[in-house]
Amino acid sequence: VFAQFDPVPLAAASIGQAHAANLWDGTEVVVKIRRPGVVEQVNEDLEILNELAATASRHWKFADRYDLPGLVEEFSQTLRKELDYIREGHNAEKFAANFAGDPFVHVPRVIWEATTSRVLTLERIRGIKINDLEGLDEQGTDRRWLAHYATNVVLKMVCEDGFFHADPHPGNFFIEPQGVIGLIDFGMVGVLDEQTQGLLAELLIAINHQ
Repeated sequence: VFAQFDPVPLAAASIGQAHAANLWDGTEVVVKIRRPGVVEQVNEDLEILNELAATASRHWKFADRYDLPGLVEEFSQTLRKELDYIREGHNAEKFAANFAGDPFVHVPRVIWEATTSRVLTLERIRGIKINDLEGLDEQGTDRRWLAHYATNVVLKMVCEDGFFHADPHPGNFFIEPQGVIGLIDFGMVGVLDEQTQGLLAELLIAINHQ
């Protein structure tokens, strides 16, 4: 499948790790690989967490106010979705469709012929991390403009699309030349219904008018 594959990971996390590679046509890609045995380990840990939450709710009145079993269930659903790289690939394509007309947002293309539930292959994005201020200055990126544009990107996800990136730490945002925002890591996403979108929009408008 790959003409070249770097065995040293670009990044590593608890669920998987990412490697640089090249397809046979020369395309640079990043291959995200799920760790062996991680599904079984996560399921086991979540069962323990669920037992602890149920026990705490029965024996600790303070804990019962927060519906700990419900919180654990929501956390479990989110984490199990992250384990499925097919789902993550579809999330990436949905973001790409939502920003198809935006020249300043770059969502990597999914290489489906090299993707399974355990392996996700994406077009490689090269850029500067959004919190590397010196690098952005050296690249000539207008940081004030970038902050304004990135805020609008987030607002579009939440208030217009109802489908947003739910893991927006600096490692998932790369700034390409000309200030193009490259997004990666689509394992965690959020979905909002129209009513919640409207309420959030009203809240933001109210804050803006204070």
